[in-house]
Amino acid sequence: MTQYILEVQNITKDFVGVRALNNVCISVKKGEILGLIGENGAGKSTLLKVINGMYPSGTFEGKILINGEQVHFHSSHDALIKGIGFVPQEINVMEDLNVAENIFVGHLAENKGLLIKQGEIEKKGIDFLKKENIDLSVREKVRMLSIGKKQLLMIARALSWNPEILILDEPTSALSKDDVVNLFKIIRELKSRGRTVIFVTHKLEEIMEITDRVVILRDGLNIATYKYAEYNENKIVTDMVGRTIINMYPSRNVQICEEVLRIENLTVEHPKIKNRNLIENISFSLKKKEVLGLVGLVGSGRTETLSSIFGIYPKKSGKIFIEGKEVNIRNERDAIKNGLCLVTEDRKANGLLMLANIKNNISLANLKNILNGLFLSYKKENNLAKKYMSMLNIKAPNSDTMVANLSGGNQQKVVISKALNANPKILLLDEPTKGIDVGSKNEIYNIINTMTGMGISIIMVSSELPELLAMCDRFIVLTHGRIVDEVEKSKATQENIMNKCFA
Repeated sequence: MTQYILEVQNITKDFVGVRALNNVCISVKKGEILGLIGENGAGKSTLLKVINGMYPSGTFEGKILINGEQVHFHSSHDALIKGIGFVPQEINVMEDLNVAENIFVGHLAENKGLLIKQGEIEKKGIDFLKKENIDLSVREKVRMLSIGKKQLLMIARALSWNPEILILDEPTSALSKDDVVNLFKIIRELKSRGRTVIFVTHKLEEIMEITDRVVILRDGLNIATYKYAEYNENKIVTDMVGRTIINMYPSRNVQICEEVLRIENLTVEHPKIKNRNLIENISFSLKKKEVLGLVGLVGSGRTETLSSIFGIYPKKSGKIFIEGKEVNIRNERDAIKNGLCLVTEDRKANGLLMLANIKNNISLANLKNILNGLFLSYKKENNLAKKYMSMLNIKAPNSDTMVANLSGGNQQKVVISKALNANPKILLLDEPTKGIDVGSKNEIYNIINTMTGMGISIIMVSSELPELLAMCDRFIVLTHGRIVDEVEKSKATQENIMNKCFA
């Protein structure tokens, strides 16, 4: 009998003009946690969709074997029946059902059309969650759950089918540190019961901590496989990106100048909950060419602060000064007019027109840049797109490429290009490296340094504290929508920052 529960042999998958996978092979042992890592566009998601049946048999070359027997999947349900559970990166839950209903909704057909009492579903849910050591309340409406809890719910739903193989695609991208710790406990518990986990992530520290073996893909090819005892972070990064990254966080040498932004006693009401504020009595300043980090736990008010400054939420009270002059920012148009630009956390939902091409996305932020008299100039638009594609090293065949067809890292560069085209004095970066690979992160860090060299001031939010500590000149610590401290770079460590976050 084969020692591998899952084998993927010589998988080749083509799209129009692009070979996404080229003779890719992986094998996974029963009870193993296998890491799958690579740059955006390396072929990881395509491979997962092949294994999961989203790309059905016949649409690719190669074989899939389970316990040595070749299988043919024509849908994700076929893969599920054969013991493969899949948890995608995007949150996919039914907001208006409760936790128990979300977990077992796919099993209702097993009851042959008979009505099921609500209490029976909840009792079944309580027993199941206890068995799987997942901390969720079966009666809670899913709409009220945090992102981390929704991620755990998706894992619970996959586990309800009792899969032998569980595939987790970027499961920690939206999780807090505590949620990640909880998730890793669940994964280790699954391993102890002999279940197999394929764990996909961009975060090297997670590969080093949780996996038994790692497979590296680059440009649709197998590059290397390492056992845990062979792990070397520098070697893994080099294999991923195809080059040596000497300094992940490049140094910045700019002269921080006079104050460019001042926030005084800014308070913003919660748009949905009466008598509650999103942020309360916030005051801080930003200097020219400075990178200011907003630090805090999930729910501390970091994103809400950026959104409020940018005019997404109307202020209840407080003042905003730009270059010493008070400004009234009532909406996003006012913000852009006053030299502010926001790179949002969710680039797909709020930052890009996914079904438009690169040049259209970049030019929309400032159509004046491509006017020829009263008319839009396609020549100017093409030249503008070429400028930013070169400046930010956007990898695409040309500026007519649809944004939806770009890797995550290149999509993020388009979002930043769009912001730069608006000629901002102040750039608000909300999770600028979320969901992108280590090579693209390094490029984004270099872009940040380039922007400050151009005289742009930056306020940056990130859930990765080492990233903030390396890239920022000063830190504002938030908790529950209030500022609790301000920390200079020379005094900032992970320990003292985290202690302040829990104050």
